[in-house]
Amino acid sequence: MFRYLPLLICSVAFAHDQHVPPTKYVPAAVPLEIGEAKFRYRLVPGWAQKNKAPFPIGNGKAIVEDSKGRLYFLNGSRKQCVIVLNRNGKVLDAWGDFAKSAHGLTLHEEGGREVLFIADNSADGKVFKTTLDGKVLMTVSCPVESGLYPDPKKFKPAEVITTRSGDFFVPDGYGSDYILRFDKNGEYQSAFGGNLGKGEARLAHWGPHGGIVDYQDPKAPVIILGLSDQQKIKRFTMGGKWIDTIPIPGGNPRDIIFHRGHIYIPHLGDDWPKERNNPGFVSVLNREFKIVANLGARPAKYVDGKLQQMHHNIHAFYHPHGICLASDGAMYVAQDASNATYPLKFVPIRGE
Repeated sequence: MFRYLPLLICSVAFAHDQHVPPTKYVPAAVPLEIGEAKFRYRLVPGWAQKNKAPFPIGNGKAIVEDSKGRLYFLNGSRKQCVIVLNRNGKVLDAWGDFAKSAHGLTLHEEGGREVLFIADNSADGKVFKTTLDGKVLMTVSCPVESGLYPDPKKFKPAEVITTRSGDFFVPDGYGSDYILRFDKNGEYQSAFGGNLGKGEARLAHWGPHGGIVDYQDPKAPVIILGLSDQQKIKRFTMGGKWIDTIPIPGGNPRDIIFHRGHIYIPHLGDDWPKERNNPGFVSVLNREFKIVANLGARPAKYVDGKLQQMHHNIHAFYHPHGICLASDGAMYVAQDASNATYPLKFVPIRGE
């Protein structure tokens, strides 16, 4: 009986679909269950939230896991934009006073060591490459040599997409919407998107927010981009040639995460930006980019092969901005505009 109680409580509490403003949000205190089919998760109430007083933070942006199972939570604090946690929610370290507006976090392995890339989306933003304990190894500024930025203040990077070669792409999703390629030393190489090219090759504002390189075909890897307010996914070759566009109506794709043969996409909100207090949800896609499960939203519906408008069905989240599918299967969710709360932790429900 208890197993179903959280869902009952939620259906009553949100019968009229009330949305609180971000400043009044409080994470659920009951073990909500979300998802469908084999993609079902249960909230761990209160996980890490007790750290809010001793380690105050800004809005949650991203979270990644290193090879030792430590979690790196990126938030908007100018004093300590990275909080390092263990799986029990204990703070192990806190650092990062160099970013004005920390937004994107990527963990990358190079030469036998792990490093972090932090994107700062302030005006004339920066990309910082750091060690796992916060030492800045490299800083990348606006590539004025590209000829694309008469005004460097229009460089506002959202994230960093790394490659196996060491090159990396920077989606300028808060600035001019270019996808900028740099070599491993941070030297500008090329660009696509923004106002470059024609038709679907262009990226409208607000557009490229996050993404990943897909090596399913090692001889022809592709870049997958989440176009947040455009409610789309687009794929490009590594050289910047448009491949296809996948509509995600009702979603707001903030990032693309691979996990055990599937793709997880956090949606900051549904019907965004028209309704900014909608809680958002997470979609699970197969490798053909069909949604096989929604976490915190109604099941996806396709009519004649076209995905229909999606909408949340439970307040499991509040503006999920970045997610981490950890090595033990747990899902950690960093939430933006959510009263500066620590990440939510969900554990998989296995055959219950």
